[in-house]
Amino acid sequence: MNLSVIIPVFNETGNIILVLDELKEALAESNFIKTYEIIVVDDHSTDETFAKIKQLNEHNVSAIRLSKNSGSHNAIRAGLSICTGDAAFYLSADGQDDPRIINKMIPLLLDENAQVVWAKRENNNEPFPSNILRHIFYLTLKLTTSNSLVNHATADYFLLGRKMINAINSCSESNTSLYGLISWIGFNQVSLLYTRRNRRGGKSKWNFRSRLKLASDWIISFSGVPLRIITYLGFTTSFIGLTYAIYIIALGIMEQTTPGWAETIIITLFLGGVQMVMLGVTGEYIWRNLEESRKRPTFIIEDRINIK
Repeated sequence: MNLSVIIPVFNETGNIILVLDELKEALAESNFIKTYEIIVVDDHSTDETFAKIKQLNEHNVSAIRLSKNSGSHNAIRAGLSICTGDAAFYLSADGQDDPRIINKMIPLLLDENAQVVWAKRENNNEPFPSNILRHIFYLTLKLTTSNSLVNHATADYFLLGRKMINAINSCSESNTSLYGLISWIGFNQVSLLYTRRNRRGGKSKWNFRSRLKLASDWIISFSGVPLRIITYLGFTTSFIGLTYAIYIIALGIMEQTTPGWAETIIITLFLGGVQMVMLGVTGEYIWRNLEESRKRPTFIIEDRINIK
């Protein structure tokens, strides 16, 4: 097999060389790999990460630098757009993922006639609040989409076959989740368990804001359920409003005291809040349609190393 390895990086000066050294050792030990290329995608780092890669001067290690910080999923897609291998192996740059798992993934890709092999961690070394948010998100994802072939709550990195790579490259939408796109495309997808290591050094760039954007992109890109919920919510509030109006009219007919201003204010605030949520969700869909209609590229390459 001719293998492409894609490593997205952002401010990983302290880790990238160690990760590359360990990766090259793992690839040299493999009996399945004929040749390989390593593509490092610098997501517009503000440190010396790109300069360190340039100093390596190795023919099978290439790199591109994006013109702005575009997120790890777009960085991976940038690597997929230029890779030439029969398969592409995504590896993070923080040292938590063991590259030697590639020797277990390749047989699954070949023997199971699969196009995706997911590595799913069997241990949990994230803080408790992060785990709670993760499981809430993936529960929401399960309820709002029907195309998730793998439980992505523990899926971290993957090996893709050439058919899947070509399918991803044929999709031009910009506001999307790569994992969601892989699930939507389909093909046969399998997984294996691994033990995730602790980060070598530095801090994770995967913050709450990044997670929130991923969640909104994933759900809105692959599901119309939020819009359907708005419709149901509209009918429900209309029914409640009609029922309450009948109640007020009945009190008037019986010449009883009608509810005071507090109830009116509560109802007004409730209905106003519901309407604002409806407008917000609808606006998210409209904004993404506008973004896609502009046909702007998902990423722009600023600089290249060992790539024509």
